[in-house]
Amino acid sequence: MGDGGSDSPQGTATSAASGDGETPAAGTPGAAAVTAEPGGEATPGGTLTIVRATDPLNLHPGMNSGLADIATNFLIYDALVIHGFDGKIYPALAESWESSDDGTVWTFHLRQDVRFHSGEPFTSAHVVDHFQRWKEMPTSTKIALLDSVEAPDDYTVVFTLKSPTLVFLNNISQTEWAYASIPNMKKVEELGDDYGVVGVDGTGPFKLEEWVKDDHITLVRNEDYTWGSPIYSNTGPAYPERIIFKVVPEEASRSALIETGEANMNIEVAARDVQRLSDIPGVTVASFPRLSSNHIGFNMQRELFQDINVRKAIMHGINREEITQFVMHGQADPAEGYLHPEVVGAAPREQTRPLVEYNPEKAVQLLEESGWTLGPDGIRVKDGKPLSFTLYLTTELHEQINQAVQAQLREIGVDMQVRRLEAAGYDDATKAGEHDARFIPMIYSSADHLYFFITDSIPSPNTTFWSDPKFDELFEKSQTTTDEEERIKTFQEMELYLLEQAVVIPIQHLKWIFAWDEKTKGTTFHNIHGIYKLMDTWVEQ
Repeated sequence: MGDGGSDSPQGTATSAASGDGETPAAGTPGAAAVTAEPGGEATPGGTLTIVRATDPLNLHPGMNSGLADIATNFLIYDALVIHGFDGKIYPALAESWESSDDGTVWTFHLRQDVRFHSGEPFTSAHVVDHFQRWKEMPTSTKIALLDSVEAPDDYTVVFTLKSPTLVFLNNISQTEWAYASIPNMKKVEELGDDYGVVGVDGTGPFKLEEWVKDDHITLVRNEDYTWGSPIYSNTGPAYPERIIFKVVPEEASRSALIETGEANMNIEVAARDVQRLSDIPGVTVASFPRLSSNHIGFNMQRELFQDINVRKAIMHGINREEITQFVMHGQADPAEGYLHPEVVGAAPREQTRPLVEYNPEKAVQLLEESGWTLGPDGIRVKDGKPLSFTLYLTTELHEQINQAVQAQLREIGVDMQVRRLEAAGYDDATKAGEHDARFIPMIYSSADHLYFFITDSIPSPNTTFWSDPKFDELFEKSQTTTDEEERIKTFQEMELYLLEQAVVIPIQHLKWIFAWDEKTKGTTFHNIHGIYKLMDTWVEQ
């Protein structure tokens, strides 16, 4: 699951800012990690076939925080601005922008040569419509400070904020999970709730040609696309004639399609397959750090998890080093806190480490303090009820990780059952609160994604159903302060509080692992979004 959320600080919003070319994004990690072999002069044509584990649920930007949805939307849509591989913000559908001296009014000047895939001209009315609709979507926390959005003419948009913030420009960048991508308002109106499911209309480099649910999505090149952002050498049209995303849930099957040449790229390589694929002539495998926090989140509505000792015991009952070594084959970093240590706002590890460390003796002590005694089957019991709960998850890898967790927790007398669902069923079940706990691979770009745990995000994306006034107040402070140092300290306090309350159990920070064939050239991978917009990627014929 994507962050749905986050951002990186964007300088000081209380002073005038302009965006004629690029805007620095302080604290944003550099994004260019690995570039596929250029291989000579790029040539248009061919089909790029990409395999991944899951299918999107809804391609209406802002409606869903699933990673497959986001990755697809980067190709179908554009937004006003976008982050480059250097972490700076660049023009996209907006040519330039400026803010008022007090940082509450932002004015964007739009390109006048853009059309949607349907041929409809892109104007400011479409921007206004999307932002108004976005305010009613599950990811609307990103624009919580937006008071109004207006279009004084066809190519000018004016945003008025309730208060200054360091993060507005970042939050409306397409890089922030593609939520700010602009759809054709007429198509949205025409299809209603079916928009994003039965049809879409964007301005991006690729058009939706076919979607066979849970099997594949075919995108075809937008031949009229000439307004790509300068973050890529190629500003349009894209090189591949088609992109096919094949949904292949099984890890071994994804790798096999690379081996046989039936797919060009695997964007979710299993850690156990890295060495085998690396040994195949013509196949390149690369891994690099990913801002992520694989974690278990408790459903705080459950009576069992009202006991903080139970939550803390589970925290201390998990050996993360062992899971990283034997399940992930070293292709992850054991969590010593919740936030990735490279994220601006992560609390010092010397403060977070004691809160999450593997300490089974302490786990047993906490459970016994709360009256949980060992039963004859090795599972602890209290008031005649076993210490048992069910964890919901979606993928084969997540199941492997949590089978190891399951065995470790049994050593301290905790029975964790694992239930694997397909993505849509998982999404529905966790929003409805049917789970006792859930496991997700949280991917994010900054500490702002902690909005996943505020009260206003219940039931989605806050599927822990945790509601805590202190945490809510801290998050609001992080969004409204114009003091960068105060903002960082607030995030550190939030991470420590989240861990002290043991609402989530961090497991590890995953790495990106990609494999591609020798025909695939020119791809620069982004450390947050992987394939990103694929504008420089081409397929050797």
